[in-house]
Amino acid sequence: MARIRRSADPRDASRISIAAVRGEAESFQVAVHARGGALTSATVEVSDLDGPGSASIDADQVTLYREHFVEVPDGMHSPPWSGPVLQQAWFADALVPFVDPTTGEPPDPGARYPASPFDLRAGRTQPVWVDVEVPRGAPGGSYEGTWTVTSDQGEVTGDVELEVWDFTLPVAPASGSSFGAYQPQLRTRELLVENGLQPDPVRPGDEAGLIGKGFHSAELGFGSGAYGRDCEMKAAPSAQEVRDAVAEHDPRLRLYNYTADEISRCRNLYPEIKEYARRLHAEGVEQLITMVPVPELMDDGTGDLAVDIWPLLPLQHRTELDPDLREVILERGGELWSYQALVQGPDTPSWEIDFPAANYRILPGFLNQRVGLTGTLYWTVDWWTDKPWRNVISDEFGCCNPGEGMLVYPGRQAGVVGTVPSIRLPWIRDGIDDYGYVQILRDRGLGQQAMSIIDEAAHHWRNWTQDPEVLASVRAELAAAIEASDPATDLG
Repeated sequence: MARIRRSADPRDASRISIAAVRGEAESFQVAVHARGGALTSATVEVSDLDGPGSASIDADQVTLYREHFVEVPDGMHSPPWSGPVLQQAWFADALVPFVDPTTGEPPDPGARYPASPFDLRAGRTQPVWVDVEVPRGAPGGSYEGTWTVTSDQGEVTGDVELEVWDFTLPVAPASGSSFGAYQPQLRTRELLVENGLQPDPVRPGDEAGLIGKGFHSAELGFGSGAYGRDCEMKAAPSAQEVRDAVAEHDPRLRLYNYTADEISRCRNLYPEIKEYARRLHAEGVEQLITMVPVPELMDDGTGDLAVDIWPLLPLQHRTELDPDLREVILERGGELWSYQALVQGPDTPSWEIDFPAANYRILPGFLNQRVGLTGTLYWTVDWWTDKPWRNVISDEFGCCNPGEGMLVYPGRQAGVVGTVPSIRLPWIRDGIDDYGYVQILRDRGLGQQAMSIIDEAAHHWRNWTQDPEVLASVRAELAAAIEASDPATDLG
């Protein structure tokens, strides 16, 4: 989770130690520094990881990326209002894969931003991101391998140690989510699912291929048009329209409809919201609206909640959510989620590029679990500027939101099909996995123990850590508790 600067002189290290469970991807970074002079044709390799007995995690389970730096001018945010900001001009953000995941071949060597090999000016540092995917059949125990950096100027090698804890994360993540993906690339949807997230929208024809990777929730697509101060709704779809839309989707999926966005001020829309709810509920579809809960929407006229999923900004959870309504929502089977957008103040884990890495992990993970939320919403991941590889400062929402709505980059400039992830996407994935660790203990009747363990990382909305060491130690303690518990007590 280190934010490696392109001028950094990284410490010499020959051994990398990581830990993960079956079905999880864990990451590390190799920072290549041109200390004595320029480097040419540099690259990084990771070997097979040999484990207990004859067990091995093959090198093809390891994915490498060159980290591409983007510019974020200093002073774009103003602590203390915004919370801690990293004051540096260049941030490693886009992850350019060494192998195109769509073709299985190296990216186009003529691409503007190639992955490997790369040249490095004297005094510069190039970080390489490494994802290690732990197979679901891997035995628990210690695995050993090597990492190697080569260039025309020489070679450096070191050891990789992976501890595989003896349990498995479910294929479908325990946390709910809805992450907008409005560009047409299928690869964007695949990236989100591979990182534990639920993309919105997904073509029905693509659903079956994503379900085996963890896709579990699909959005129905009947947007009302109500947004912010635009307090007008299209008429609710007819019963037949809803029925036909449901029939298009894979029956294994949870279906919801993202009906309206940020309409807390639109009191005039309550009758229409209830009508949408009745039409959707009749076909087993849940209604999601980003708004602060109100008493008038605790019943759609049939005894069901008018809104089933309520995503709120952290600030709204802290200052606007009525505790009594919270209890009503939970008692009636509804859900409360978090969502993030822009910079909402010092007590919010903001997701702009120039904030600490822990912000991306803590919200969907330990913080959601600690305050009783079951999912995370993010408005979009592919709202690109006209030159996203060079300009990450969108002017869509005014000044000073670097990386807002940009968790992936278009792949053409990197010579790959579709899109490539940002470094922020696997940090969010780690948070989704953190959530899953806690949920395993809760499903085994050990929720109180889990809450006690994560309290150091996330106590409440105004008290959560940005220290990666704390996050790592809390996860290790959760893993130890899971290994010591009895799977036969699983309540799930």
